[in-house]
Amino acid sequence: MDISRLLLSDTDTQRSDALRMVAKRLVDVSGADYVAIGLSNPAYPEGTGFFEAIAGTLGVDHVSGRLSPKQGLTAKVVATGVPVVSRNITEEEGYNPPPEVAEAMSVLGLGMYLPLRAAGRVLGVLVVGWRRGSPHEDVAANEVPMMEMFAGQAALTIQQVQARLMVVEDRDRIAKELSTTVIDRLFAIGTHLHGIAGLVQPHEAQHLMGHAIDGLDDATQQIRSAIFALHPDTSGQQQSASDKVLDELDVAAATFGFTPRFVVEGAVDRNLGPLPQQELVRAVREALSHAASHRNVTKAEVIVRVTDDRIALTVRDDGEVDERQPIEGALAQLRSRARRLGGECSVRSGGSSGTVMFWELPLSGGSRGSGRPIG
Repeated sequence: MDISRLLLSDTDTQRSDALRMVAKRLVDVSGADYVAIGLSNPAYPEGTGFFEAIAGTLGVDHVSGRLSPKQGLTAKVVATGVPVVSRNITEEEGYNPPPEVAEAMSVLGLGMYLPLRAAGRVLGVLVVGWRRGSPHEDVAANEVPMMEMFAGQAALTIQQVQARLMVVEDRDRIAKELSTTVIDRLFAIGTHLHGIAGLVQPHEAQHLMGHAIDGLDDATQQIRSAIFALHPDTSGQQQSASDKVLDELDVAAATFGFTPRFVVEGAVDRNLGPLPQQELVRAVREALSHAASHRNVTKAEVIVRVTDDRIALTVRDDGEVDERQPIEGALAQLRSRARRLGGECSVRSGGSSGTVMFWELPLSGGSRGSGRPIG
């Protein structure tokens, strides 16, 4: 299941709605009777967590979207980052679910409390359970690695969504600070200098004063432009393709701990229609999400090349690939979409030398392009 696609492909989808989709899909795939995604955040009141999503057959879906006591095995897994898996979860030492779901969960046999861990932090817990005697219990008990991988992908995507929100909040804050303090101060200084300029007699002094005032006016205009870039008017012109890609790099930087290198070859903002632009941004997002799942990534590079008849993307990283994630299965949804649109997508692992993802789409006449990575 491509969790990144569910959570990130539609920027208009709210995080909580997307996580409910993930929980319901996990119920369908695993036959689980209870799936809960709970998040932990320092901003919540002390000792509480948040039920982002609940799905299953126990009738407690309505608890989604509520704060809840962080206790029992949930608190233990958040604190230690160690999963808890038991054939009889209700008898497990420390089992003490929140009161609003405790009665419903009393019917569970097999249960799993899995940490949602990304970049060394535990963001929350994925809880999955099956009723005693469920026909899916035996199969599910042997699928713990798959469930852990699922939790890891979900955690990575949750972190990226949170980073995206932080970028927006930071831009809003900086724009407000610039608008309410720096602009006002510069305007006041400029007004004051205009008044003084009328009192200065020597021609050279007046010229220098006028030059200083012009410089202040220019600085004020540049800051106004910067404020617009940080906090654009959403009712006006839409973002360019390069702006959207830069947004994805900003979000990825919070996960990598550095900003991936970005190279553009060709008129990316002039030659792209709405569909290729949308697919490019989606490809960058999913490729960076895939790269971030690798271990020990210290370098990442995003290269976009646009010609008259095609757009191509290459994303490189130097991380180590988890052997449990076969390279041929990576980015399957992205590959499928590219082929459906007449393009292609491939992933090549160099072992210790990292991974290269190549993607391209035709811009006219269905041309498939050269199929070779850029650079």
